Amino acid sequence: MCKKRGRLLVEILKKTEPEGLDIKNCRGQSYDSDENMAGKYQGVQTHISESNPLAKFVPCAAHTLNLVGVMAGYFGAINCLYIYFSASTNRWEVLLKYSPLALKKEIDTRWSSRREAVTNVHKHLDKIVEAFNHLALDAVSSPETKSVSVSYIEHQKASNVSYDDVIKSFTAKKRKIKLK
Repeated sequence: MCKKRGRLLVEILKKTEPEGLDIKNCRGQSYDSDENMAGKYQGVQTHISESNPLAKFVPCAAHTLNLVGVMAGYFGAINCLYIYFSASTNRWEVLLKYSPLALKKEIDTRWSSRREAVTNVHKHLDKIVEAFNHLALDAVSSPETKSVSVSYIEHQKASNVSYDDVIKSFTAKKRKIKLK
């Protein structure tokens, strides 16, 4: 068991035992879908299930519901990038100058189009930021284009979104839906 997962399990047991809660009497466990907690092969839920098969795991509904909002906002931001650059041939040309792979339009009914859009932004984020930088400093850019570009750059610096986490979470949820 990895050190982090082991520490998490020890912490759970430290909290439950003084309260008189024996893990062997547990009939359910629920927490977020983080790999350390819910991992199918080595997560805390697996180790608890090994010592008590009756402790069935159910993903935390509140956490999962919160992810829906996060993902919707994220996909909306990706779509805004596409709309912003594609609305102007000049901006689109600047983007293509910096990014070898153009942004993709999301198709609402095709999940794969969202994955492609996210993957393209993730792979070329530095280049997209360079394109925004170019537009912010370009003498021919309109004041509105400069303002939007500077705002995006500042937002990107302050952002703490892990694109890998969004992609992994999105892919995992999609697989679960397909299995049902």
